[in-house]
Amino acid sequence: MIGGRSGARRGTRAVFGRGAAAVAAALALVLSGSACAIIPMGGAPASYRDVVKGDPLRRPYVRVIAMPPRKEWTPRQVVAGFLSAMAAVDDPRYAVARQYLVEEAARTWRPEVGVTIYDKGTLGDQPPPAEDATEETVTLKGTVTGAIDIEGKYRAEATPQGRALEQSFRLVKQPQGWRITQVPDGLLLSEDDVRRNYRSVKLYYLDHRREGLVADEVRIPVNPSVDFAESMLRRLLEGPTSTLSDAVTNALPAGTELLGVSTEDDRIIVDLNSAATNAISADGGDGVEAMAAQIGWTLDQLTERWEIEIRVNGEPFYPSGGSLVVRYDDYGRYDRWLNPEHKPVYLVRDGALHVLVNEGEPEPVPGAAGRADELDPDVAISGSEPARVATLSGDRRSIDVAELAPNGQWARWITGTDLTRPSWDRYDNLWTVDRVGERESRVLRHDGTRQTRVAAPWLEAVGVREMRVARDGVRVAAIVEDEQGVHVRVGTILIKGSETRMVNPRTVLTAAEGEEIVDIVWRDATTLLVLTGGKAGRGLQAISVTGGVAETYKSAACINTLSALGDRVLAGARCAEDSKPQVLAWDATKQAWIPLLSASAVGPRLPLD
Repeated sequence: MIGGRSGARRGTRAVFGRGAAAVAAALALVLSGSACAIIPMGGAPASYRDVVKGDPLRRPYVRVIAMPPRKEWTPRQVVAGFLSAMAAVDDPRYAVARQYLVEEAARTWRPEVGVTIYDKGTLGDQPPPAEDATEETVTLKGTVTGAIDIEGKYRAEATPQGRALEQSFRLVKQPQGWRITQVPDGLLLSEDDVRRNYRSVKLYYLDHRREGLVADEVRIPVNPSVDFAESMLRRLLEGPTSTLSDAVTNALPAGTELLGVSTEDDRIIVDLNSAATNAISADGGDGVEAMAAQIGWTLDQLTERWEIEIRVNGEPFYPSGGSLVVRYDDYGRYDRWLNPEHKPVYLVRDGALHVLVNEGEPEPVPGAAGRADELDPDVAISGSEPARVATLSGDRRSIDVAELAPNGQWARWITGTDLTRPSWDRYDNLWTVDRVGERESRVLRHDGTRQTRVAAPWLEAVGVREMRVARDGVRVAAIVEDEQGVHVRVGTILIKGSETRMVNPRTVLTAAEGEEIVDIVWRDATTLLVLTGGKAGRGLQAISVTGGVAETYKSAACINTLSALGDRVLAGARCAEDSKPQVLAWDATKQAWIPLLSASAVGPRLPLD
C-alpha cells in the first residue's frame, strides 16, 4: 500500500527553464562566420546515476546555439551551418535550420520523423564556387552508426562498423546567399550531437496481468525550456512504443495530463489533472499503487529515490484531503525482479541438485531433485516459492519438473522430438522449443496444467538452438540459424485472453565468420549476456536490447555456460574433457573471474535466468 502523509505545503518552488541570461551570454560568444556555439551549462552532461546534490530536476547540459546563414558564406559553410542548426536544443521547432533551405524545402521538411546518427562526418575540401556559379553540390560523408525513430527508440546498425553515409545537398544561389534546395526528412546528427541532445530513459508500464513492470527504453530530447522530469512524465503518458504496445498496459487512467513538476522540501511534486483520480477505483483499488509504481520507477532514474508526492490540480490526491506520497520502500516492492534480493545459487554436484545459499559448501535441495544421481546440468529454476526445477532428459525428448520441497517428486510436463533447455517465466510457465526438423521448430509452453503450442512465426522456419524468456515475462531471446548464418534475435510475448503469440522479432547480434554463439542468458529484463567463441577465444557481451548499447566483459577461456541476476554474473567452466568443472563468479572490482567453490560442480543456475 502506498503511504500517505498530510501536511501544510512549505516553500513550494516551481521549476522553470534556465535563465535567459545564459542564452545572451552564449550568443555573445558566437564568432563571425561560425554556425553555432557550444556552451556548457552547469558542466558536462551527467549520467542519471551520478550522485544527486541539490535539486535533481536541474540537470547540467550542453547548449548549442545556432545562428542564421550569412550572405557571404560558401556552400560548404551553409551545409555545415545547417548540420549545426539541426543540433540546437534551444530551437525545438528548427526555425533557424529552416532558414538554410529554399522556401519550398523549409515548408515541407519534417525533422520530427526521426534521427540518423553518424560518425566521422566530413564535407570535404572543395574550393569555393566560381563568382558566377548558381548551383553547387556538397556531400556529407561518414558512417551511419544508428537511428532514433519517431517514438524515441534507438536502433544500432546491424554491423559494428556501421554503413557508409553519403548524403548530397544541392544548393542554389539566391539574393540572400546560398540555400539548400532539398533535404531528407528527419535529422542528421553526429554521435556527439546525440550525446548532448538526447538522454536515454526507461519508461515503466504494467505487464498483461498488471502484477509487474516492463521497461520501455527511449531517447528523449533535451528541451531547455522544460525540466527533464517533466519531459519523462509526458513521454510516459504518451504510452509505450509499438514493439510493446500490445503486450503492456498503462495504470495512468485515460485522459490523465501532467500539469507540472516541481520540488518542495526535498520532495518531487507531480501535479496531474483530475482524471488521475480514476485510478482509485481501478483494479479493485490497486490502481493507485500501480500508477505510483510506474511514476516512481520512471523518475527513480533522475531523482535517486527522493520522495514523490502526486497531487491533483495542485491539491492533495485523495478527495478526502489525504496526500499520496510515493517512497522507494513502496514502489521498490511492486516488482521484486526489478530490484531482486540475494538469491541462492543452484548447481549440479554428483548428479544431484545442490543449493548454495551463502558462502560455504552447497547442500542437496529437498525432494527428489536432491536425491538424483544423473541429473542433466542444464536445469532451469523457477521464481516461485518454493522453487521448482525443470530438467531435460538425456535423449532431449522430455522435460520433467520437481518442486524443491521435502515431498517434491518428478512429474513429466513437456514431451517432444528434440527439445531445447527449458526456461521459466515469472508466472511459473515453462517454455521450450521442439526442433522437429532442420529448419522446423515449434514453441511449447506448459502452464502447470497442460502443454500447448505457441504461435511464433519468426522461430518456426529456422533452427533454434536456445530460447530464454526474460524476467519481465514479455521479452524472449533465441539463438537461431538460417541461410544467412547464426543470430541472436529478440521478440515480444503477446498475451491476449487465451491467445499467446511471439511477435516483433529483431536481430541484436549475428555471429561473425568462424564464430559460434555458445550461450545466452538474461542479466535483467532488458540486458542479454551473449557468450561467443572463435579463433580468438571466448567473448562475452552484455547487450541492452532496449538501448542498443553493448558492454564487453573479460571472458575466461574455458567458460561454457552462463547464469546471471542483476549485478551477479556466474559461469560454468571446463577446460578439457578430463578436467574438473568449475563454477566462477565475476568480480566487478577486480575485473576478473574468481572461483565460487573450491570443489567441482556444474551449472550454475540462478532463478529465471
